[in-house]
Amino acid sequence: MRLHELRLRDVKGVADRTVTFPDSGIVVIEGPNEVGKSTLLEAFDVLLDPRAKATSQSKAVKALQPVGRDVGPRVEAEFTLGRYRVRFAKQWLRGATTELQILAPVPEQLSGEAAQHRIDQLLSEALDRPLWDALRFTQAGELGQMALTDSAVLTKALDGASGADLHSADGAPLLERVRAEFLRYYTPTGRVGGELKSAALAASAARDDAALAHGELLETQTLVDEHDRLRSQAAELEAATDGLTTRLERALELDADVTAIAAAHEESTAALARARDDSMRAGADLKRREQQLQDLVEAQEGLSAAEQAAEADREALAAAREELFDLAQSRDSARDGRDRAREVADVATADAAHLESLVGASRLTERLTRLAGLRVDEASAGEDLTAAPEIGTPALRALEEAEHTVVQLRARQEARSARVTLEAVAGARAVIINGEAVELCEGQVREVPLRGGAAIELPGELRLSVLPEDDAAELAADLARAEENLAGLLEKSGVSDLAGARAAASVRAAAEAALRAVGERILDVLAGQTESDLAAELESVERQASEHLAARPADYPLPEDNGAARAVARAALAARRESDQDFEQAERALRERERRVNQLEVRVGQAQGSLETRRQQLDQDGARLLQAQEARSDETLRQAVREAVAAYARVEARAAVTGRELEEADVDGVRDRLAQAQRASVEQAAKLRTVQQAQAQLQGKVELVSGEGRQEMYDVAMAKFLQLRQELDTVHRRARAARQLWETLSRHREAAHSAYVRPYEEEIRRLGQAVYGASFDVEVDQDLTIRKRTLDGTSVAFDQLSGGAKEQLGILSRLAVASLVSAGDGVPVIIDDALGYTDPQRLQRMSSIFDAPGERTQVVLLTCTPQRYQQIEGTTTISLTA
Repeated sequence: MRLHELRLRDVKGVADRTVTFPDSGIVVIEGPNEVGKSTLLEAFDVLLDPRAKATSQSKAVKALQPVGRDVGPRVEAEFTLGRYRVRFAKQWLRGATTELQILAPVPEQLSGEAAQHRIDQLLSEALDRPLWDALRFTQAGELGQMALTDSAVLTKALDGASGADLHSADGAPLLERVRAEFLRYYTPTGRVGGELKSAALAASAARDDAALAHGELLETQTLVDEHDRLRSQAAELEAATDGLTTRLERALELDADVTAIAAAHEESTAALARARDDSMRAGADLKRREQQLQDLVEAQEGLSAAEQAAEADREALAAAREELFDLAQSRDSARDGRDRAREVADVATADAAHLESLVGASRLTERLTRLAGLRVDEASAGEDLTAAPEIGTPALRALEEAEHTVVQLRARQEARSARVTLEAVAGARAVIINGEAVELCEGQVREVPLRGGAAIELPGELRLSVLPEDDAAELAADLARAEENLAGLLEKSGVSDLAGARAAASVRAAAEAALRAVGERILDVLAGQTESDLAAELESVERQASEHLAARPADYPLPEDNGAARAVARAALAARRESDQDFEQAERALRERERRVNQLEVRVGQAQGSLETRRQQLDQDGARLLQAQEARSDETLRQAVREAVAAYARVEARAAVTGRELEEADVDGVRDRLAQAQRASVEQAAKLRTVQQAQAQLQGKVELVSGEGRQEMYDVAMAKFLQLRQELDTVHRRARAARQLWETLSRHREAAHSAYVRPYEEEIRRLGQAVYGASFDVEVDQDLTIRKRTLDGTSVAFDQLSGGAKEQLGILSRLAVASLVSAGDGVPVIIDDALGYTDPQRLQRMSSIFDAPGERTQVVLLTCTPQRYQQIEGTTTISLTA
């Protein structure tokens, strides 16, 4: 992947920003904190996320929306995926859109779901996501290690760099057969399973059957012993039954005596209750007569008070009707004032809108004038683009690939070539090496690489020719062809080197950017409209202004300007609100007085009806009282109360006597003893029946098991157990052999995988020695994580390193991956605010290792302190401001 351009609009704190990236090299994006450096990468990640569709409401999408602004965040990027160069854009939350433009090799434009589906297809085919996630380093994140084992691109590069095919199928059939034999007896995790588990389960089941047969044999004797015990227990229970019968008969006689005493007390208690009811009834009759007399007096007093209140309501009704007429006249006067104020306010408001539209017409005229000037700039930018060099992205990419191939072949030739070491042992010597005269001082050592052979001569004494290995000659031929291909591409492009090609491509890119910038300014002026829309809008505003002047009343003067018109309108509206309030107050006062009159009319009518009803009720109550007194006089009721009280006293004395007799009889104790005797007799009978039933049931079991032949069954079960245990031993021996063979082959397979790690380890070692010196070394695990670092002979585990050391190793490992992966398959290396833990001296040496990876891939450094990277040569710096 190559990132060419990234544009953010309304994303978090970024209103509108476009960043253009060179196709390779080191880019430093610098700016103060909170300016939006990390927001660039976060927005690009959300753009490429297949789950973050334009219609998504996910947390990641909502996080892009600016705080306090109801707008839709938009992200647009131009990048290369394999052989496709695309421009992809999304807008979320407000005005959701998805747009895809394929620029090369075949132009194509898509939108909506079709665009999302197409970009997902391209990403799945051309983007190694594990590599994309791994080659990013952030100081704010955890200083852990990369996950690289799932990267297909890195796997391919390591295979090629190691010169070994770790995925050969020669040994796979044998390994698979051994694994199949292993799985006959064990699970994939090494637990017992398959035939071994089945044999063990069969032997265990046979052992359980033998144990069960032995238990049943013992059960027979247990049943005989239990049957004898139950027979003895039944005889003991029968002997104890006679004594319980005598106890029960005595308890029944005592219960009959206390039952007679309880009946006599119950009869006297019932008579007492009847006497209490008679006394209460007589008292209630007397109280009811007294309440009737009191109610009659109170009703007469209430009638007098109600007559006085009704007269007061009739007087208040007459006064309220007089006030109602005066309030109606005040309401009509307020309505006339309100209508006049409304007319004045309508004219003033229309005048203010008219003068405001004239200001809008002035702005429209200004926009049309600016648009005409921008059209001239657009034509000029188009002419500059036509005159720009024709070197495009495909040609530049071909040159970069050719140069990368030359550099890679040279490095491979350097790594694989043997070397001859010459040392002057006794005094200085003149030596001719490959035709070049070299003076060796005493003790000086000279190392000669055998790239294509070597010729070494001691003048007048010795001539030595060293021939290279067979594959070295082939590698030299490949290097010559790659250099010839690079020279041909440079000649075809009309440039002398790759830097010239990049400069020509940069000129064309600048012309294209200038044309896009003019186009964006035109779109900003248009603001979603067309020039004809602006002209039509201006014509409409001018027409409405003329119509207003022709239609407004001549009685009111037109204000001089927009400010005066707004002042007049505000004053007119204030007067209109005041007149509206006056009218509403007069209307409310009138409605309130009308409600008061209605209430008084209702009250007067209701009072008249209520008085008539109360007079009739008073006459009826008096007549009923007189009739009741004629039937039973008040003195007769008083005498009945006295007689009922005396009768209650006599019955109460008799109930007290029977109560004492009942207490002395101890009824509860007699009945408890009867219940205990009955319960004991029942329990004794139940126990006897239970023992007799158990004895009868056990008798049947004893007879049944005696004829089952349990001894013979036990002998058969033991014989089967011994046989299956012997079979288990045989299967167990085969399983141990299969396990030993599988573990041996697995160890050899792991040893083969160790060669897979070597190129990655060597690349980290090479880069690290440029920073730490020749004593630097690392040890890498099979999962491509750094196990430990060695410096000056001291080895330290990665987890125990300082924050600065972990950070430096993290950057070294990412640059190593970028160096191993081919330019076409690679992804940008992104380092966000790193090297904050690194001391100044080591920071300067760290800067030297960025050059080689930066020549063949994109390296993006984000920082708020650009001084960290000032030692790196050839960087492109992009400064971001708030």
